[in-house]
Amino acid sequence: MKLLGYANCFGNVKQRLFKKKSGGVLRQNAVKKYAYLERCYGSAQIGRQSCLPIRRACEMLNVSGFYEWRHCDKAHRFGIVETDDFIVQTLKAIIKNSCGGHIPGVLVCYHYLREKGLSIDLKRLRRLMRENGLFHCFHRKYIQTTDSEHYLLRAPNLLQQHFDDFGINEAWCGDITYLPTNEGWLYLASVIDLGTRRLVGYSFGARMDKRLVMDALSKAFRHERPRAGCLFHSDQGSQYYSQAFQQQLHNYQMINSMTRRGQCWDNAPAESFWATLKRETLPANGCFESRAEAQRQVRDWLLYYNGLRPHSKQQMKSPNEYYAQLLTAS
Repeated sequence: MKLLGYANCFGNVKQRLFKKKSGGVLRQNAVKKYAYLERCYGSAQIGRQSCLPIRRACEMLNVSGFYEWRHCDKAHRFGIVETDDFIVQTLKAIIKNSCGGHIPGVLVCYHYLREKGLSIDLKRLRRLMRENGLFHCFHRKYIQTTDSEHYLLRAPNLLQQHFDDFGINEAWCGDITYLPTNEGWLYLASVIDLGTRRLVGYSFGARMDKRLVMDALSKAFRHERPRAGCLFHSDQGSQYYSQAFQQQLHNYQMINSMTRRGQCWDNAPAESFWATLKRETLPANGCFESRAEAQRQVRDWLLYYNGLRPHSKQQMKSPNEYYAQLLTAS
């Protein structure tokens, strides 16, 4: 009786799926048959929760490998084969609409394309970006901006390269970089929140002095108001060792930490931030027309960085998105 009941149930399911609701799926190609099985599987009409096993349903449609098909990415599942031209046009549209005209790195472009359901490997993406002028190949010779040859007392390295062990506004890192222009150097000081990788303060200047880093820290503190005991980490530059800057940290009740001498990876988040900024903002000749032009373009990029640019350390979310996620979780 049980076997007879199963047979009746099986026959009813078969008739319902492949005669009344299939829409002629028996005459379609394998991709459409897989898609139809996926819809039936999602609504529990086939599979373990029904009378019709997946294997038997595949036999009825004369296909196999349903589970392998389900584990493929979306593009391969539905038989979409993207041409090089299609990928390049899609990428240019992404750069224009989602990146504010800034050309991001390969990993960010790869993330955007995957979000749109396009399947492409990194090697092919790098080749297409190079061939179509969408790849940043410009690198300037390293120029040292840190003056660590001074008599001032140095703070200990409290961070010890533990960059990912902090919450919102528990630890900041600061640094200075240079931007080449036809009018001379333009210096930029930054303050980055290690908990979210947000840029919380910055300052431009034609001179690399203590006022540059003090302005950046002042803007960050006014905007964020961190609790007492927030760690501020920097290199051993004389600007950060100046009496005025140390007094500013004391007034803000912040704890000072500094890198070891000549160890740039002790401040890796700041160094990585500068590399990304220059790679995505510097013109092809490696020099801005003027300081005003450099400030305008870099300010636009900083807004894009905080608000839109995916960050690999933040699960490919922008710093602002990750910040909002942490606030919601808390």
